[in-house]
Amino acid sequence: MKLSPSQITDLKKLISYKGYPEIDLQFEILDHAACKVEVLLEERPSMDLDDAFRKVHSEFGIFGFSDLAESYTKSIGKRYRRFFWEEFISFFTSYRIIYPATIGFILYWLSVYTRPFGMQLTLPFWAVAFFFVGLIYIIVSYYRANKSLKNYVAFKSTNNFLLILNVFMQMNIHGLRFFENPDYVIDLTVRGVFMALGILIIALSFLSIFLLPKVLDRSIAETRKLQSIYES
Repeated sequence: MKLSPSQITDLKKLISYKGYPEIDLQFEILDHAACKVEVLLEERPSMDLDDAFRKVHSEFGIFGFSDLAESYTKSIGKRYRRFFWEEFISFFTSYRIIYPATIGFILYWLSVYTRPFGMQLTLPFWAVAFFFVGLIYIIVSYYRANKSLKNYVAFKSTNNFLLILNVFMQMNIHGLRFFENPDYVIDLTVRGVFMALGILIIALSFLSIFLLPKVLDRSIAETRKLQSIYES
């Protein structure tokens, strides 16, 4: 027998009660559980939907649907990592490389020819300032989308982007300690090595502002596809 729309809605509620409130995860579990519930109700028409659901849930083992949830979350993580590497390759093999090159030149010009508040700021300092401006843009974009997509595992996985940006932010703040004046020299001293690492981290942070928003946009687009399917 086929489950009615009201029965499917009830199953989604039961799945939510089991600790899976995310809409896309509910449908992922429903794909695996609904057919088993249908078989049980066909074999025993007098069985309540709740009882059939509990029996099916017990058949998944002591951890219930947790294995399905973990597998689904991992598949999303793999998809987002694929997005990242696709955007990374596209970024360095397309005209988009012009953007960081242009911004980098502007920041270099600012570091050489401007004195804000009477201070000569280094190129790394300007790059970190640009990173923080981009960071604010990404966070605002994230929280705007969060209002409508927060009930999707596919969107919650984008929290990893915020963790990456937080790591970059902390490293940038500490790295700037080695750029106290405009005349910095990289040599084989301890300070020179840390300065080189600082420049590398700041450069990666600078590039991440051009790369991660695109990955975030693709993640949001994928979640909106699920939203259009599951909430239509």
